[in-house]
Amino acid sequence: MKIAAIIVCIKMFLLVQLFPQEGSDVLFTIDDTEVTVDEFLYIFNKNNPEGFQADVEDAKNYLDMYVNFKLKVHRAREIELDTLPTLREELEGYRRQLSKSFLMNREVMKRLVEELFERKQYDINVSHLLVEVGAGADDSTAKAAYEEANRLRGKLMEAESFSEVARVHSDDPSAQQNGGNIGYLTAPLPDGFYEFETAVYETAAGEFSKPVRSNMGYHVIRVNDRRTARGEVELAHILIRFATDEGTGPSPEEKVETVLEELESGKSFREVAQRYSEDAATANRGGYVGFAGINLFERSFEDAAFSIPEDGAYTGPVETRVGYHIIQRISKRPLSDFEKMKPLLEQQLEDSDRKDIAMQELIERIKEEAKYERNEELLTDFIATLDEDFFSYRWRVPEDLQDDILFTIGERDYKLAEFAENLRRNTRMRLRMSRETDLDYAVRKLYGEFSGDAAISYQESILEDTYPEFRALMREYEEGILLFELTRRKVWDRASEDEEGLRQFYEENAHNYLTRETAEVVTFSLEKANQRVSQRMYSFAKDNHHSRVVSRFDGRRGMEVTTQIDTLDVRNMPDQLEMSVGSKTELTPTGEDGFTFSKVESIIPPRQRKLEEARGFVIADYQDKLEKEWMADLKEKYTIELDREVVERVMKKWK
Repeated sequence: MKIAAIIVCIKMFLLVQLFPQEGSDVLFTIDDTEVTVDEFLYIFNKNNPEGFQADVEDAKNYLDMYVNFKLKVHRAREIELDTLPTLREELEGYRRQLSKSFLMNREVMKRLVEELFERKQYDINVSHLLVEVGAGADDSTAKAAYEEANRLRGKLMEAESFSEVARVHSDDPSAQQNGGNIGYLTAPLPDGFYEFETAVYETAAGEFSKPVRSNMGYHVIRVNDRRTARGEVELAHILIRFATDEGTGPSPEEKVETVLEELESGKSFREVAQRYSEDAATANRGGYVGFAGINLFERSFEDAAFSIPEDGAYTGPVETRVGYHIIQRISKRPLSDFEKMKPLLEQQLEDSDRKDIAMQELIERIKEEAKYERNEELLTDFIATLDEDFFSYRWRVPEDLQDDILFTIGERDYKLAEFAENLRRNTRMRLRMSRETDLDYAVRKLYGEFSGDAAISYQESILEDTYPEFRALMREYEEGILLFELTRRKVWDRASEDEEGLRQFYEENAHNYLTRETAEVVTFSLEKANQRVSQRMYSFAKDNHHSRVVSRFDGRRGMEVTTQIDTLDVRNMPDQLEMSVGSKTELTPTGEDGFTFSKVESIIPPRQRKLEEARGFVIADYQDKLEKEWMADLKEKYTIELDREVVERVMKKWK
């Protein structure tokens, strides 16, 4: 069964189900099955697009359809379609697909997107001191670097000047010039700097962070200032470069004066930029730079750009390393709201390493909540039995393996043999560990991955108990499968396979399957024609068959006449034609010496379609008949009770 077909079925019958909240009013019952107000409102709101102005009639019609849907699902459960092995297997397959993406989206991406949005609301001015250590450094080297960073943190906290300590002790070469101040930052920072970014946003202004690791080493961070994010400005600029030699022409300062005089005289910024700007990349487009946020340009340029008070205004000369800039603000764009920014934030996070970091944090949380316990002694003893063959294809699980419980998570025990067999099967996983890698480190890293996968599997196994929205998705899909299967049996297959019933239905309703009235339309094309002869032919064609028209005018004075015959109904007739014999379009010139026009030559009245001609339409109508009969039977078989008081209260929302 195709997932797409099930989704179509769900849409047809309004299947979106959320579990009722405790204490929610019951809107209606089918025998002893209750359906709540919360369920109906959730369904209605989810299936109506934002901005749709529903009225009370829309809501009532929707409620009727939803009752019908729930009635069918009730019947499917009563005849135990939900116990069919094929449907259970399909549901479990869907669950496996959904659970992994759900955990990633719900517990990782959702948190990261919200976190990134919150961080983007602020720009943080930061100073840092770096103790360099490589990303692949061994534990002892990394520990020594951490301790040195911690020692320097104490020194910084006692010092009067951060910059003085940074100039002497920081491994960041730029500290010699900036004293460790790296200016304003905004999220997201590049891969490898997520912990750095987190420290920046979680440290109060004037305070110092604990040492945090990045790809460069350990950092001690001081937050100097926190401001509301600047957003973006749309800019144009005119650049006058510093003189590179002592020429005889005007100096850069004189050129700037000329530019300002031109602007003050009323000439457009675009025109002046095209004439005077020495930025080859932007001059030909009027100095247009585009939208810019922070940290794209030198600080003097950035500060000047964001200080322009209004659109269209421009600065005086702003000095940077390359020369003088006159900057114009075209527009200013503050940060968008969350829903508008969400797609961009998701795109920024798609290949980010912070997803892996956040997933590891989730794994640690799951382990804690699931009372994860590891048999450290057993793991250590196992590692002691290994040698360098572990990193090769030759390695096999020891025959005398002590098969005790290696770790427990939730109610599940994992034995050492499971871990060892996982290592044996995944040869590539072992080979990616270099022979130079410490054996203890390698096995523990692989153990961490194995136990992490176990933690995720455990969490996936209890998703319905943990997340109401996952429970709702699974129920939604299950009811979709049930509805699809039951409708297939009761309506779709029967309509396709019951040839006798289909033929009887056709004969009883044959009048509904007539062809449309059509017209035989002849289009005349004239080449090498003059106006006078063409007009005579056009008049002659009104009351004469096209064959006679061609016979009389083709070849006259070199004129070539061709025809095309189409059978058209009123839906695709040319606008100028009427559904009557002799109706013509205007004589229309084509090219230098051509003309064309169309004429209704005959009308073909409607006729009775044979069953084979109309089979698709007949089957669709027969399905509709079977559906209505089925619904009538279900409503007679089961007791449906709407709480009129609750219904009336709900409907007031749309009055």
